[in-house]
Amino acid sequence: MKWKTKISFDKDGEHYIRGKSLIGLIEKYSFVWALFLVILGQEPSDKEEKLMNAILVSAIDHGISTPSAYVPRIVISSGNDVNAAIASGALAVGERHGGAIEKAMRMFKNEKDASSVVSEALSKNEILPGFGHKIYKEKDPRAQALLKKAKDLGFDLIFADKAVKIEEEIRKQKGKKLPLNIDGAIAVLLCEMGFDSKTGKAFFILARMPSMIANIIEEMNEEKTYRRLNEEDVEYGG
Repeated sequence: MKWKTKISFDKDGEHYIRGKSLIGLIEKYSFVWALFLVILGQEPSDKEEKLMNAILVSAIDHGISTPSAYVPRIVISSGNDVNAAIASGALAVGERHGGAIEKAMRMFKNEKDASSVVSEALSKNEILPGFGHKIYKEKDPRAQALLKKAKDLGFDLIFADKAVKIEEEIRKQKGKKLPLNIDGAIAVLLCEMGFDSKTGKAFFILARMPSMIANIIEEMNEEKTYRRLNEEDVEYGG
């Protein structure tokens, strides 16, 4: 079986990524710089590198109560290996937790205007990805900080303009404020930098991975075995 790739190759005992020597990358560039090279096949500008750093920081952690934090803790506490616990954290990412980025990117890239996007979603009783949050009812400060960072760096924010219009249409048509959340802001900025919408979930997982690792190690060091739910937290519905 033959495998074809345009990502990397080996020559004369040296590894090359998108035509650039891995040794050269180690000597000169950051992880985020190399991320652009591997995924997009191009070198990032200075402002793109800075913005990607901000994106990854913005989603690095959001507390032990999130699925991507407590699921790995449960898995590691049951006697599994670290890699299995990390995988469980990645699998805990879904449309209601970190997984809205991909759909939001497709929505922002869609040529339909904001009014049509919202009316079609509401007519089908569909959730508008990237809007609304259980905690942040008026505005998501993480999203606001990211967009400000992008503006300060000099991005055109074409997709951010569409996000603002969609948020306004949601308020008009639904009669309820659903602010752009962190998933939506990340989606906007990934679109601005030319990433494929299929990378959406992957970027959230990449950003949240350090928190998964920290929670796993803390669970291993601080707890002896898995913990059961308290009886008062369990309600029999039969």
